[in-house]
Amino acid sequence: MGLFSFFSTTIWVACAAAQLLVHTQQGDVLGTLAGPNVRQFLGVPYATADRWSAPKPPPRRVAPLLANKFGDSCIQNNGPANIEFLKLTGSVVPNATESENCFTVNIWAPSLFRKQKTAVMVWIYGGGFDFGTSNIPTYDGQFIVRDNDDVTVVIFNYRLNIFGQPNAPQLANSTTNSQNFGLLDIDAAVNWVHDNIASFGGDPDRIILFGQSAGGAATDAYTFAHPNSTIVKGVIEHSGSISGGGAIVGALPSINPGAWNNVSNAVGCGTTADDTQLECMKKVPGRTLEDAVVSTGAAFGLVQDNITIFRDTAARAAAGNFLRVPLLVGSTQHEGDIFVVGTELLSPLGFAPPFVTELAADLQTELGFTCPASNTALNRLNAGVSTWRYQYQAVFRDISTRPDLRAWHASELPIVFGTYNQSKAIPKTQDEIALSRYMQSAWVAFARDPQQGLSNFGWPKYDPATQSLVQLGNFFNRSSATFGSAKEIDFACDKVQTLAIIAAQVTSLLTP
Repeated sequence: MGLFSFFSTTIWVACAAAQLLVHTQQGDVLGTLAGPNVRQFLGVPYATADRWSAPKPPPRRVAPLLANKFGDSCIQNNGPANIEFLKLTGSVVPNATESENCFTVNIWAPSLFRKQKTAVMVWIYGGGFDFGTSNIPTYDGQFIVRDNDDVTVVIFNYRLNIFGQPNAPQLANSTTNSQNFGLLDIDAAVNWVHDNIASFGGDPDRIILFGQSAGGAATDAYTFAHPNSTIVKGVIEHSGSISGGGAIVGALPSINPGAWNNVSNAVGCGTTADDTQLECMKKVPGRTLEDAVVSTGAAFGLVQDNITIFRDTAARAAAGNFLRVPLLVGSTQHEGDIFVVGTELLSPLGFAPPFVTELAADLQTELGFTCPASNTALNRLNAGVSTWRYQYQAVFRDISTRPDLRAWHASELPIVFGTYNQSKAIPKTQDEIALSRYMQSAWVAFARDPQQGLSNFGWPKYDPATQSLVQLGNFFNRSSATFGSAKEIDFACDKVQTLAIIAAQVTSLLTP
């Protein structure tokens, strides 16, 4: 090696090392390179919290944190239905560790040789507030950053099920504190990102939230809980909201003490809802507590606490009482496929009869996702908010791996994140690759400029009276978009009571 080459290499290595050492309010963080042009910081603490208490800032560190691996996932409900969903969607994380010390963020940022002070996309994962984690391979943010300039991607963990919203009677009487701890975690993560992202090359004044399913609902909930926020400049809601109604809302007017007491009784803490019971529950090992959740079949939904979730959300939505930032909202064409097929495979039937399966899934899709997306878009539109609406309609064999899975709930995520190439057995198509690039470009355009980015990208703002529904990856254009009328997919949305009756009747056909 010549002297010039030696010094050039030495300088490059020194610069590469320097760009991976980042200062945060809690101390230095040392990341890695996910690729030549993408810096990766995994498992960075954003908060700390005792069981069933609000999150607090994490402690300061003296030594640099080596941020080279994901932190623990929050403890999940690994019941049969959830496991089946993860299997069908290819989202099982091998060798994942779970604990209550799970308050970490993961950041993918462009190298210092690329544009800095970027837009920041903060992802909130789904899972019904029951399961989910930031280290599912689908959510790997490096490909968005690799293939698009002026963007940083952040994803974090938040508490789930009995740990996230325990429905504990002892915690139900406060008018100032919420027991929707998972939503409080989301607030803490957003605040941490705002306070620290500049050190990673992101612009704290250009943050958007985007999330899917429960993550979409949490994103929507943020806009109601923080109507005057100056942190978030735009939101993208995939297949979930709280303002449009539908399958993902799940917030109870009051707590469900039955679920809490069933679990408490199962772990030996009794059914008397007093301080002794609460203290006993706090001492039960986390895995033991979660095993009792699964064995009792207990469901822990969000609570309408008038702090994080409001009892009068529908009225607030109609009145425009929310954070009025641009919205991109949408759903997939056949959301319900994954749920109906998963349920049938676990039922005594053991298989999914095609005709009834598609009928049940289409009804669930309309009631739980299509009509709520329509309502959410109309609320924003009526408030004068810049709004775009999409429907994802693409079907690719490596993603929809069964003939009874069409454009199912979450099938768009590998395309948005560019992680569709996980399957080695089924080759990718040129349409799939092109659609991924197209959708990534659209999402990033929104993140860079929520007010005008999608208009400049060529998408019309949503208006139910015009051809402004963005149809992604359908028969007519598998590699990008066509524009159609929302009236066609919203036709039955003013007849939801009738649809609900029909849906119940169809579901009864699946009971042996």
